[in-house]
Amino acid sequence: MQPKGTHARDVIAELKSRNEQNKRYTSGRILCSMCTSPHSVAKKAYQQFFESNLGDQALFPAAAEIEREVIAQLSDLLHGKDAAGFVVSGGTEANLLALLAAKNKTNLAQPEVILPDSAHFSFTKTCNLIGLKPVYASLDGNYRVNPSIVEKLISKNTVAIVGTAGTAELGAVDPIDDLSKIALRYNVHLHVDAAFGGLIIPFIEKAFAFDFNLEGVESMTVDPHKMGMAAIPAGGILFRRKEMLGYLKTETPYLSDNCHYTFVGTRSGASAASAWAVFKTLGVEGYTRIVSKCIKNAHVLARGLEKIGYTLLCEPQLNIVAFKAKNTKQLSETLWRKGWYVSYIPRYDCIRVVVMPHVKRRHISAFLADLAT
Repeated sequence: MQPKGTHARDVIAELKSRNEQNKRYTSGRILCSMCTSPHSVAKKAYQQFFESNLGDQALFPAAAEIEREVIAQLSDLLHGKDAAGFVVSGGTEANLLALLAAKNKTNLAQPEVILPDSAHFSFTKTCNLIGLKPVYASLDGNYRVNPSIVEKLISKNTVAIVGTAGTAELGAVDPIDDLSKIALRYNVHLHVDAAFGGLIIPFIEKAFAFDFNLEGVESMTVDPHKMGMAAIPAGGILFRRKEMLGYLKTETPYLSDNCHYTFVGTRSGASAASAWAVFKTLGVEGYTRIVSKCIKNAHVLARGLEKIGYTLLCEPQLNIVAFKAKNTKQLSETLWRKGWYVSYIPRYDCIRVVVMPHVKRRHISAFLADLAT
């Protein structure tokens, strides 16, 4: 830190200059992100609540009420009539809280969690942090977890099973209905990581059974800062049963609140407000329109890739398209040099494109034109 301060005008000017180095969603060339430009109303809501702290709710009762309403909105969407939860820092914290609650409930000496091979890397962090042994279940030909393998892996040490509704790499939706039956049969906690798909699947014509409509689903992760178009960060954790929160309770003796249930103490009320504002503004009709457009654009991209000779890794289930080339990694590097920011997935040797709301049809046409040359 410098000894003498700088005029605020000059500080802001420098930040503006530095910010020019960042990529822009509005360019339509960010094809690797599961986030997008926040809705305009999300930005305005965030500004109004930017100093509120959900970790001290007696001081910010309006922010606390808004968080409860956001959780109620998500619960209603995902058929969790009495679900309880919080707006958290993102899918990583949400997944952590779900598995921590499941672990604390069972109190086993050598706890294990069964994860799909396609599980998000946040589960690796969680297992390392809270002392869970990850046991991995293989995938089927459509890159979805194999339920029969999951069932074979259940042991006396299993505290939870995880299924994914919209994998980060391919957008695949695991057979959550089958996992639900297994979870009920063995009385094991089933957590659904719907960080990505949770605000996509309810708005598409091809329905997937994945939420609290399934009796075995005990907790869900859903991120409003992804397709929900809320300000970053805004994650969500939902539990079917409110009593599960007791396994996360930590006393907070010096705050106006008696206890916390989230991992992060100081939490942004602005994130909750941004999600609330977008939900209120768009409603089911608005989200259906946006999601439908993304799904259609993903299929336009998929057909266009096939037309110019590329091979799809699999038919897209949501709005993620993965394809292969003769030298896929080299192609991905070339695309970056041309200003197309794609993902390269080493274990599948494929290029991954996430068709979010900022990716318009004209951007897809330009991308395909570059690939064809």
